[in-house]
Amino acid sequence: MSQLNPIITTPEEQFVVGESDFSFFSNHACRCESGALLFCRNGHAKAGVNQIQGEVRRNTLLVLLPGWVLTLNDRSEDFRATFCAFSRDLFAEAAFRLDPSFFRELGMTPISYPPARIVEGISIWFQMAAYTYRDRNNMFRNTIIRNRLQNVLLEFYDKMQRLNAQKRRVPEATTRQTDLFHRFVALVHEHCAREREVTFYADRLCISTRYLSTIVRNISHGSAKEFIDRAVVLEIKVMLQSTDLSVQEIAYRLRFPDQSYLGRFFKKHTGESPTEYRNSKQR
Repeated sequence: MSQLNPIITTPEEQFVVGESDFSFFSNHACRCESGALLFCRNGHAKAGVNQIQGEVRRNTLLVLLPGWVLTLNDRSEDFRATFCAFSRDLFAEAAFRLDPSFFRELGMTPISYPPARIVEGISIWFQMAAYTYRDRNNMFRNTIIRNRLQNVLLEFYDKMQRLNAQKRRVPEATTRQTDLFHRFVALVHEHCAREREVTFYADRLCISTRYLSTIVRNISHGSAKEFIDRAVVLEIKVMLQSTDLSVQEIAYRLRFPDQSYLGRFFKKHTGESPTEYRNSKQR
């Protein structure tokens, strides 16, 4: 099977539809420069999207936005998924009407298990997207492709709005904590390469570090510091696997005092040194 990344777009090809075994992502933390929708057709795997983990089986849907990190572990030999990849520019055009809260919610549920009545609609959408992708002589192809992507994002938005309407039935304090947690996750995703202290995120949310720690522990059953550190470890893994940067250069980019400090931090959380980890993941 192919070891190439199937969800790559180019300025000339900003929308790609196909099917793949996704062997490229097996035990390989990779940042997606393009966004993608993945619909599992066969087999099974354990997926990680940023820090969200989940089982992938037939009819599981994964949504990846540009910049997110994907890993597939324990992928079965018969694993296959239909995919639709889209560039950052195309995504920006299709998503401009959507509220930022939608993307915070999506960041918490990138792996979903649609009910049977929704599976049929997803399959039809992928068929239509594939038809448009192959119809290269259509003078309106680019517009149709953008509209196809916008349509599916709006469908997601509608379903999340309905879910939020149900959430309003729970106590206001609970919904406020959930909103703050989602905002914390988005901030960590955006800033963890530079900021590793809980105080930074509490200040950005205009709450105390103690209150932030309470929220994170209530929802994720771990501390805010642990959540941040896991995100930093993921950043280091991506750089070790996807770049030729030295450990010293990675330490500089992530604002560690030196490579020894980064090495101790990484080994504490993974049990391996950065060099050992890089060597074990070489293809």
